[in-house]
Parts: sequence; structure tokens; C-alpha cells
Amino acid sequence: MSNPISRMGPYPRTPRVSRRGFSLIEVLVVVLLIAVVTGIAVPKFVTLLHQVRLQGAASDFAGLLQQARMRAVQDDNYYSVYFNGSGNSQLAFVDISKNGGASVTTIDPVISVPGEVVPTAASSAPDTSNLKGQFLPTGSTLPVSDGTLSTSPVVFNSRGLPCSSITTTGGNICSSSSTYVTAFWIFFQDNVTSTWEGVTVSPAGRIEKWRHDGSSWSKM
Repeated sequence: MSNPISRMGPYPRTPRVSRRGFSLIEVLVVVLLIAVVTGIAVPKFVTLLHQVRLQGAASDFAGLLQQARMRAVQDDNYYSVYFNGSGNSQLAFVDISKNGGASVTTIDPVISVPGEVVPTAASSAPDTSNLKGQFLPTGSTLPVSDGTLSTSPVVFNSRGLPCSSITTTGGNICSSSSTYVTAFWIFFQDNVTSTWEGVTVSPAGRIEKWRHDGSSWSKM
């Protein structure tokens, strides 16, 4: 049967297009590349996630200390900062209600600490001499109190200075006298990566964050 004829002549035949897919080798190469990239990226992402949690805990705690300092000046009073709980229910709070850190009340500023980040006593922290030499004046013999302990919480007096609470007739005070002025440090360790960060309060009330690089401390 002859091809239909139009005014322009016979209809042209449509050329057959060759369609070629991916070969098995090409697919395997792509899958292998994806696996390699994933194997490199995922561990780095997980490490970064732990680092963010540790940094966040230190930053939040430094902010809580600043709140305590401001409230002490504002209220012409002294306030302590305590840790409460453990594991996934760790809290840190400013004891506005002055119950000695026994519990958190509705008026207390509070932060939550990630379960993998552990507030750790200064006696277990690394290179504390290195840190002390950086945030205290050169040659200072001022003792540094461990703010992670319930027996020596970070305390700010009505002038916004860190001090040691003492018991007197009628209750406790936190004097601005040089006899009771002190400095504090608080350490956090990630129990997954074993990395450290710290927060310090200088005798002048300056709050700073620090990171340990494996051999020394550096300011964040």
C-alpha cells in the first residue's frame, strides 16, 4: 500500500530513536560513591551533634549565671545557682526562693542540661592549673570554688560579685567584704565523646566559657 500523499509530498517517516538506560556497572559505581560519601559524612555529623550539645549546655549555664548576677543586683540580695537531678532530667536553676537548692520552684530561672552532658567536679577536670592561670590575675592565690557541688554553689552578692555564703546570727549572708569574695569554675563533660568545656566566674564577676583541646584550655 502506497504512502499517503499530501500537497507537500509523501509524509516523512519518523526516525526511530534509540533509548539507552544505565548499565549495571554505572549503577554500582553511583551506589558505591554514595556509600563512601555517607560513610565520611555521618560520623562527622554525629560528632558535630555531640559538640553542639556540649557547647549548648555551657552557653545556657553561662546565661543562667548572668541572670543570677543581674537579679542579685536588682533585688539587692544574694542568689545561688544549683544543679538538680541527673541523667535526662538534669536541671540548673537560680535559687530565688532560697530553699537551699532542695527543689526548683516556679519563680526560679531554670535550664535543662542534655543527658549526655555531665556537670563534673573540678577534681576530675583536666589541666585546671592551666585554666586558673588564664582567668585569674597573674600570681593570684585566691582559691577557686567548685560550682558544681551543692556545698559550694555559685553565689552572687548584691554588687554582682561572686562570694561565699556564710552563716551568721539570724541566717546566711553573702558579704561584699574581700574575706568572702571568691572565684568559681564549673566543668561539663560529654559522656559520649569525653570532651570538656568549662565556665568560670572571675573575682570581678566576669563570666567566661572555655573549651579543652586535649592539652590546654582556650576561651570560646
